[in-house]
Amino acid sequence: MQPRAPINALRGHTLARRLLQTAAQGLLWGLATAGTVQAQHTDPTPADSPDCNSPSLLLLDVETLSTHLERCQKDPAYLARLGHLYNQQQRYTEAANHLERALLLGPDNPHNQLDYAIALAGSGDAASALNLVLMLQQNPDLPTSLRTGLLNTSQVWANANANNGTTQRFSAGVRWGYDNNLLGSPKLSTIALTLPTETITMQVDPTNRPRPGSFVRTDLHWHQVRTQPDGSRWALEAGALQRNSLSGLSAANSTQGELQLEYTHPASYYAGATLTTLYSHANTRYTSQGLVLGMERTPTTPAPHCTQRLGLEWQNRQLHSNTVLSGQYAGLSAQWGCNAPDSTQWQLIARAGQDQPQDGSRPGGAQAQYSLRARASASTSTTSLWLLDAETSYSRDATGYSPLLDNNRRRNIQRLTLRLEHQYTLAPGWRLLTGVETLTQNASLPLFALRSRSLYLGVRTHW
Repeated sequence: MQPRAPINALRGHTLARRLLQTAAQGLLWGLATAGTVQAQHTDPTPADSPDCNSPSLLLLDVETLSTHLERCQKDPAYLARLGHLYNQQQRYTEAANHLERALLLGPDNPHNQLDYAIALAGSGDAASALNLVLMLQQNPDLPTSLRTGLLNTSQVWANANANNGTTQRFSAGVRWGYDNNLLGSPKLSTIALTLPTETITMQVDPTNRPRPGSFVRTDLHWHQVRTQPDGSRWALEAGALQRNSLSGLSAANSTQGELQLEYTHPASYYAGATLTTLYSHANTRYTSQGLVLGMERTPTTPAPHCTQRLGLEWQNRQLHSNTVLSGQYAGLSAQWGCNAPDSTQWQLIARAGQDQPQDGSRPGGAQAQYSLRARASASTSTTSLWLLDAETSYSRDATGYSPLLDNNRRRNIQRLTLRLEHQYTLAPGWRLLTGVETLTQNASLPLFALRSRSLYLGVRTHW
């Protein structure tokens, strides 16, 4: 079986909250305490703080040792020892968190890698644990005793994975916020209509102008991953989102649903399908069906790494409330994501394609579309996480939009969205969210230019 990298690609489902079957749990307990393999942690890299890896500190019990986490969160020897002790207590989810960070800071310690595999298996991700153990066996410098233990472990986990290669997670959240433009309306008080002989200026109805107000948004997501014995992987994700105005503006209420299926093959290619639906009380009814196919490159090392993708995308976009605006999109996409040694994660996604109208009378005709999206997350402490999501896009119509708007001028739109969010861990599985979102859209036709700003406070849980 072709092994897969366990850190970045599997980060999203290493914390599944379930244990292995009773037989596998017995093996994990033996490994973590004093059975098949005795893990002795040594840090190959000098520690930032001598106090954090001193013998007097590392010999403390787990509860006392954990009180030094804020000070020693960047010391791999300390994190590895804490994870090892959590494994002994069968607290595998907590162990996986600390051991993953220890490997990000010091990836070359095989004992820490084995402890991480134990934590993964104990958290319910036997497939990822098996892949990591198989990669460890390829190290020619492993001690004989450790290699023997790994061989026995891999055989047991291979059997467990054959019957239990599925992991899943759920998350739910609610946000309360304030938006200065709930309807996403252009900031216009008048609009100019260009007739063959004159230009007429008309007043815009006040109900179509930007209207501020408060809102509540709820969401629910489900993610399931199944890894086959040959290393191939199926991932299924579903989500539902509801947004309601608290200011009596029912037209701002909307419901959105998403479904995504993806298959990744060990030969480094992937394929997927998506379904999206949107309904708003402003009588917007939209659905899209999409397909994607491409190549993926992922290093086969447990150290922090990057993943690159290059693929083809196709979407059938249907605006049921105004069918003349429906179209079919085809284009290229490129992705590049990395896990940095300081636990910072980032991803870049670039897209380029064209949306062809299904109705030849669609205003503007075909539309060229380009976008670049950047996402990053960074932990400033064990309880604090910052997220940044930014996207810029540009689109241009092939023909004039309407003779009544600026004498049939072609429409082009430049759009920039930003979201900055801070997450604070209240308790295991619970986070407090605070954030700000902005949208700036400039256009050659003023009718399509708009601004939107919002602030929100929320809470999220996962299990």
